[in-house]
Amino acid sequence: MAGTSAAGLLAGCGGDGSGNTTEEGGDDPTTLSLGGDTSDLPCDLEDYGTIQPDEGSGEVTLWHARTDGGTSLLEDAKSSWQNNTDSSLTLSRIPQSNFQAKLQSSIPSGDGPYLFEWAHDRAGNYDANGFLSDQAGNIDIPNCMLTEVALEASAYDGKRIGVPWAAETVTLMYNKEMVDEPPETLSDMKSIMEEYHDPENGTYGLGYAINPYNVSGFAQAYGEEVYNGEEDTLGLTTDEVIKGLRIVIDDLAPYMPNDPGGDAQLSVFQEGNAPLYISGPWDVAGLQDSNAVDLGLTTMPSLPEGGQFRPYTGVKLMYFASKMDNGSAAGAARDYAEWFASNETELLRHANEGNFVPVHTKLAGQDQLPEAVKTFALQVQNGYPMPKNPKMDQVWGPYGDAVTSTFNGNGNLEDNLETAAENIRESWSS
Repeated sequence: MAGTSAAGLLAGCGGDGSGNTTEEGGDDPTTLSLGGDTSDLPCDLEDYGTIQPDEGSGEVTLWHARTDGGTSLLEDAKSSWQNNTDSSLTLSRIPQSNFQAKLQSSIPSGDGPYLFEWAHDRAGNYDANGFLSDQAGNIDIPNCMLTEVALEASAYDGKRIGVPWAAETVTLMYNKEMVDEPPETLSDMKSIMEEYHDPENGTYGLGYAINPYNVSGFAQAYGEEVYNGEEDTLGLTTDEVIKGLRIVIDDLAPYMPNDPGGDAQLSVFQEGNAPLYISGPWDVAGLQDSNAVDLGLTTMPSLPEGGQFRPYTGVKLMYFASKMDNGSAAGAARDYAEWFASNETELLRHANEGNFVPVHTKLAGQDQLPEAVKTFALQVQNGYPMPKNPKMDQVWGPYGDAVTSTFNGNGNLEDNLETAAENIRESWSS
């Protein structure tokens, strides 16, 4: 990813509890990977609970694009926080389709929020547009409270640009009424798909929306990246990426509905007409409510020749907007971000009621999480955080078009990826 590692940008375990931090040189040993053992860390998590407000008062504004359920959870968190502080929190829900335009029109004029929620991959664009405030050295969260992938995601170009609180990726779902044991290998998965695939009678082996995010786990399964934002290298036409995407085209596509779109692929599973489905936590609630699906989740099966499904991972950040640089409620905004990201009760409530995957190390992948969320947390361990480099914006479209075109039978994979790479490089140079 573009920018430096977040290790050391968060307050180390020498934070004095005053809202300020002590600086520590060198690599910070307190970071750890998702679900790791905290017993040998210099920072003892048992010494830390919810970080309470300590930077004064003010009116904090937070923008978000959550759905109804997520909005309700955020409103409950607001009420809980305001019971513990003299500050107030104003929440503004902005439609996802208009969110980026609203930031663009409001932040430069000074009318934007102190904090806003979005995935980490937009950090490079936000930084280039002057939307963000660097809060390195001002945050009182110990490194060991957040997973390594979350720490990485919350930094850009040596700056601390937000507080991470959740992650997401895709994994394998199955209908327990159709599948006794989840597949452990691709061969097992194909056997299950073959058993149920009968398009003439409306049944299929797999539902799987074909888009650049979803198929990334296969594209990056053999050690190469679609685009490495840190090294600024495009791997789209490498043998490794082609090998991984061949699994999608040759091994999975024959068992899927002809329409690669999300609605068509979801419906065959949701209606009980496919045993398997690959998707993310955003689909879980609806599937749990389906009368036709007894939902089970598992991590993706192993792939041939040592391949390991390595999907894009998104980390949800509470971004620090540029208003933090001179706004009177900046301290209160830091208070809220720290309180929320360290509050195990709120994070568990988000996991249980909204299927949000926590990145707090005392919760990530642990038994207190609901089974679905725990499975996603485990899959995140093998994920690859989406690049934050702004050049990734020019990668998504051509890369996705290449895979979709191949799925639809328009050209071969190698030629389509080569055309995509040419289009990407041309857009970079223009």
